[in-house]
Amino acid sequence: MKRYSILFIAMTISVVASAQESIEKLFSSLDARGDKTLLSKNHYEDNNDNPTTFCNYEEIVMTKSAFGKLGATFVTTFTNEKDAYKLYSKTLNAPSSFKSEFSVPYGTQNEYSVTFGSHATHNYLVALFRDKKNSDKRHAYAIVWYERGSDIIILHYHIYGNDPARVPQQRVITYDGKQIIDNKGYVVTGLENLEPTINDDLDFMKRFGTLRASFVSTEGDKTLVLYGLVVKIAELCKKHGRLLTDNERATCDKSLSELIKNYSLGDVYLTGMLEEARIALKK
Repeated sequence: MKRYSILFIAMTISVVASAQESIEKLFSSLDARGDKTLLSKNHYEDNNDNPTTFCNYEEIVMTKSAFGKLGATFVTTFTNEKDAYKLYSKTLNAPSSFKSEFSVPYGTQNEYSVTFGSHATHNYLVALFRDKKNSDKRHAYAIVWYERGSDIIILHYHIYGNDPARVPQQRVITYDGKQIIDNKGYVVTGLENLEPTINDDLDFMKRFGTLRASFVSTEGDKTLVLYGLVVKIAELCKKHGRLLTDNERATCDKSLSELIKNYSLGDVYLTGMLEEARIALKK
């Protein structure tokens, strides 16, 4: 039976040798081989002149005979270097059966990521290194290889960006059909024009309740989610407040007062938009 291992190693940074240099030489040697074929490559960076984050990726293929014992070379290169502060290893011939995945984010707000360890038939090695000129940044080198018929597919990555353990991550909003999802997995419905039409007071209260619950659930984060929600709450009250009964109007007003008092974080914009919603309900 094939077995896997997951290995996270915290290492003391050494000044004796450059692990990054050794891995980069390994990648360069792969690219220079005449017995391989380039399948795909991609280069992302946020700034051509002075990038603060990037992801370099190449996918190559070679025959099993040409590949030979390269797998052992990959393992040796990654595991023998001491500059890495973390090493992730998941290979088919390892002495354990643990299974897990490991994601490496990048982007100006860590809005992108590459996930390793998700395929049972693949081998994975990922090494992380501190940027010695900027302790908030890190380099991630990764190599993945697996069999496909009579060939071996090899993917290698060099990813640079913020260390998520040292730089707080902001939420990133993505659209998915009739809802908005942030990168922490919280679903916010009731935004944009995909929400059901507000025809009566019950429609209003359902939508108001959804927006309020979403606002409360994001307590503690000054994010695009909160700013988007208060705009939609104010818009709902301005456009459809006339549909409410006196009791419903009073309930919504109390809810808005609660949001201002307990959940607006002292933010002038959030407080101001919620007050606008209250004013609209009184008209």
